[in-house]
Amino acid sequence: PLPFCGLLKCGTCGMGITGEEKFKHQKNGKTHHYIYYRCTKKSKVMGCPETFIRGEKLDHEISALLKKYSSKEDWTRKLMTMLDVDKQEAVQSYESFAVAAKDKIAKIKTKLQILLDGHLDEAIDRDTYIKKKEQLLLEKKTIDEKLANAEKDELSLIEPAEAWMKEVENLDTIAIGTDLLLKKVAAKKIFGSHLILHNGHARFKIQGDLKRPPLRASLN
Repeated sequence: PLPFCGLLKCGTCGMGITGEEKFKHQKNGKTHHYIYYRCTKKSKVMGCPETFIRGEKLDHEISALLKKYSSKEDWTRKLMTMLDVDKQEAVQSYESFAVAAKDKIAKIKTKLQILLDGHLDEAIDRDTYIKKKEQLLLEKKTIDEKLANAEKDELSLIEPAEAWMKEVENLDTIAIGTDLLLKKVAAKKIFGSHLILHNGHARFKIQGDLKRPPLRASLN
């Protein structure tokens, strides 16, 4: 499959966009290679009139769309600094919780040992021992689970934000580069399934044809 196949849909009939390679052989022996992207025209309810787009033109238009979502270097740096502060606070919050949780677990272990000693000394009957032991073990299990998930919960929003900012920081490089598959991956993450080919142009369209504001605008 050609690089941008699977990225766009037809803006007229909604079918997929496929790619074709064409070779033009000249009498002087030179061969020219062209790539065209067009609607598959597989709609059973209409004959799609949508025209094709040349591969290099589609590359240029995808690059232009990606550039709208890139971030200025100084903005990215400031946002990453803010995320670092949030991350440090999250780590400190986890560490405080972990200390308190481990202290509770230690106390539960002490209670379990005292309970066992009382049972062995026949100061506590079997039924009372089993009931109290189950309660303490359940309490310990609950704390263990909270402790295991605490660090993940604290960083659940920060780490994806960090990853996204790093990607946004590289969008300009990807957009002006020649790696078409990188452009396709970046476009998929940003636009999802809302890129269409309409009147020979690549467009970003969502329900109601509302345009998502570029990142630069949203940061103002």
